[in-house]
Amino acid sequence: MLRRLLIGCGVLSLIVMMAPAVMAQENHHPNEVIYDATVAPLIVPTGSDFAPDPGEEKSADKAGINTYIDITENIQAGVLTPFYRFSPKFAMKAHVPIIWNMTRSFGGSDINASGLGDITFDGEYTHPLATPGTRLRFAASVKLANGDDENTVEDDSGFPVDMPLGTGTTDYVLRGQYAKSTPKKGLLFGLMYRKPSPTETVSVVGSVTQTTKDTASNQIVASAFGRKRINPSWWAHMGLSIMMLGDGEKITQYSDGTPDFDWGANRAGTLIDIFPGVSYALGKFNPFLGLRLPLSTSFDNTRGTDRNVAFIFQFSYRPDSMN
Repeated sequence: MLRRLLIGCGVLSLIVMMAPAVMAQENHHPNEVIYDATVAPLIVPTGSDFAPDPGEEKSADKAGINTYIDITENIQAGVLTPFYRFSPKFAMKAHVPIIWNMTRSFGGSDINASGLGDITFDGEYTHPLATPGTRLRFAASVKLANGDDENTVEDDSGFPVDMPLGTGTTDYVLRGQYAKSTPKKGLLFGLMYRKPSPTETVSVVGSVTQTTKDTASNQIVASAFGRKRINPSWWAHMGLSIMMLGDGEKITQYSDGTPDFDWGANRAGTLIDIFPGVSYALGKFNPFLGLRLPLSTSFDNTRGTDRNVAFIFQFSYRPDSMN
């Protein structure tokens, strides 16, 4: 089983490396709202996330790899997710984001960066319900701060431009899912909460030490996905996600007793997307092709509201089942 898993990891890694080169577009106008390597692959379900058909409950995937690839005008990135199921109820996953190209316009120049993003680890519990083909899932995740949040790239004049590959914070995610499947269709409803930890910046002005704590927005994501079998091999997919962002917080404290200064982060907003797509059943290897289409982008402040359509690829390789 380990040999098959390693072979699958190699094949999927090659696909992940080649796909952005095929689909990448020219990057001139990066958006305010960009791809989130932590949340995006948790929103769009893989074939493993849909409940097994009635009568196939014991054939749950024991080990495998899921690959999520997200391609927009300003970023091409992917996430490798190896997983291992200790029993039909307990599983562990690791999400490893790889950013091939991230582009930012600065002073008339296009600045590009690439590298490893922040890795996330999941622990997942699955509870089968009395109705055959129906599941409840609960997952807790920790996002590490391993990505280079201080990465800089020089522009044409040699000026260093901030191009962080990670957030620099340890974040926590709680997620619940309800999944129901029949031989001809599947439904999955999800609810997710993400809480980031603050970053801290210390500077000295004269004899005064200034400490600024910046906490990014909390995120709540509600989602609904469905799939319908078109023929024995093809499935049609459709999904909807609603992401609600909190205000966040940015406060500076002073060592000389000056009252704290609240910057008024004011980052609250709501993002609504739909996800049409198709998948093809190839036994242990299941590809998915879809789109992320922004329906609505609303912020309380004056941030830009343009978001690009994203091409989404998923490849699931599942060499072993619980049987």
